[in-house]
Amino acid sequence: MATYVLVFGRLHRLEDQAAFEATFERVSSTVVNNVQGIIRDELIHDSKDPYSYIMLSEWESEDAWATWQRAPIHEEQVGGMQQYWRGQGVKIYNTAFCVEKADGAQETSRVA
Repeated sequence: MATYVLVFGRLHRLEDQAAFEATFERVSSTVVNNVQGIIRDELIHDSKDPYSYIMLSEWESEDAWATWQRAPIHEEQVGGMQQYWRGQGVKIYNTAFCVEKADGAQETSRVA
């Protein structure tokens, strides 16, 4: 099952919101299309605090994410976002189980 990496952070200035989101989209597209082991990347915006975001990425494994984190290309890929926001921590979660709809029926997958 998947590994989810949540990176919490805040904008430096609210007026940079559009530029930050555009930069994230560009970086995310590059990462998802070029980095081995990533499944998807998502930017979550706090509905009550306009400065607060979570970058949520889904990976095949924690090792895949860690390998990308250590790679020299990592800073080159994500460095442009630092001018707009400051990371405030990282949390890593692994799927315990998943319930999905499959052809109109509910399906559950469990991790041992």
